[in-house]
Amino acid sequence: MGSTHLLKPRDVLGYLGRDYIIEGVVTYKLNGKAYPLARAVDGEVVLWVEPLMDDLDDRMLVLTEVHDLDIGTPPPQQSISYRQSVFVPRWSGPAAVEIVGQVPGQTPGSREVWRYRAAGDVFLQIEGRPTGTVVLHGESVHKGMIDVLPGT
Repeated sequence: MGSTHLLKPRDVLGYLGRDYIIEGVVTYKLNGKAYPLARAVDGEVVLWVEPLMDDLDDRMLVLTEVHDLDIGTPPPQQSISYRQSVFVPRWSGPAAVEIVGQVPGQTPGSREVWRYRAAGDVFLQIEGRPTGTVVLHGESVHKGMIDVLPGT
């Protein structure tokens, strides 16, 4: 298995029997930290993957865009009920967004971002983009479930 730190464009990501090509990486910088999300694509299927953040981390976050949560920005500060889970705020704020590679529909700059977490390591990420509100939903998975092969 290749290193899962710092996913980059053209890397190949194997997950649940499918191979995805990382086309781009969006990095959200807020509160003194950087949160990268790699856009991994296999045909029409798009995953957003947060790589391992350090050598002690053994889980990666895998998210997909969802359209069945009708929510605006800013989202509720207390909790959000979605798909039989209750999500509580994890972090939020104005983020400086940097993009490497191809990420259709997104531009560098600043935007508001909210990350929520529910029991069972399930997450929501809500973004206020110029084109509207985008919601990502997913879970953390053990690094052993994802293979990463460096691109050329």
